Formats: sequence, C-alpha cells, structure tokens
Amino acid sequence: MSFLLWAEALLLFVAAVLTGLGAAGVASTAVLGSITIPELWIRVILGIFSAAFLAGSSLCLALWAGRIERHRPLRLPGPRGLVLITPQTVTQLAHALLAQELEETPFRIRLRTRRDGLLIRIFLRLPEEARIPELAEHLQELLTAEVSQRTGLKVQEVEVVVHGTSRRA
Repeated sequence: MSFLLWAEALLLFVAAVLTGLGAAGVASTAVLGSITIPELWIRVILGIFSAAFLAGSSLCLALWAGRIERHRPLRLPGPRGLVLITPQTVTQLAHALLAQELEETPFRIRLRTRRDGLLIRIFLRLPEEARIPELAEHLQELLTAEVSQRTGLKVQEVEVVVHGTSRRA
C-alpha cells in the first residue's frame, strides 16, 4: 500500500511538471469548432491543472510519510542497548486491557507518538447506564498505569471520545 502511495505521488509530480512545462510553452491560440481560446486562457487552465497535480502529489507524500511514522518502533533505552516496541504492540496491549474492562462495549484505539510520550485515543459507545466522567477517568488511569508499567513507555495523555450510547442485547 505504501509503495502505491509513493508511486502515485511520483506520477502526480511528473504530471504537474509536464503540465507546467506545457503551460509555459504554449505560444498559440486553440480553436475548438467555432470558438477561439486565447493563449492566456490556455496557460491559466494548464497552470490550474499543474497546481492540482502538485497538490495531489504533496498529499500522497504526506500520507505515505504518515504511514511510515505510524509503524516506526518506539525506542526505549535498555541496560545493554535499545529496546524497540512497535506501536502495534502497545495498541494490542491497550486493546486487551479495554476488552477486559469494557466487556461487550465496542471501541477503537488510536495511538500517536509524541516527543514526551504516547497519546492514546479511545473511541467508544457506552451503555446507557454508564456514568461517563467516572468511567472515562477510570479508563485513563488504567491505561496510563498499565501501559507505562508493562512497556516502560511514558503515557502522556489518554483521550476518551464517547460517540454516544449503545443498548445491550
């Protein structure tokens, strides 16, 4: 998938360059049927296409770089060298903790790395009878303590995003 993003970014960049060169090299008017399009309009249209291709290329490169960053292991100094922990490992640990705590409540986890530590974001739908502030605080304390203790990584922040309530079957 990341190779396709890289290739798409490269192709869009080449299209932007070729379209820009075409816009710079236009030296005549175009005739479509009985309509004459002046040179200035042709340059403007090709310039707009060039800018759109360049913006698409930049977006693909940004997505590609973001995917690489998300999979980069987290570094932890050990007594005899570095200990590398993948973000997927931390996410699986948080998932196991939440699955045990929330039982049937559906949730998703997003993990972001920061210089000072980890940001864990939980998206969930709570049961109607749940007390949101108390449960959110409990989940924040649980994840902060357990993830820090088990991995040695500092958990800077745990965000709980409640999307609504769900009824139990």
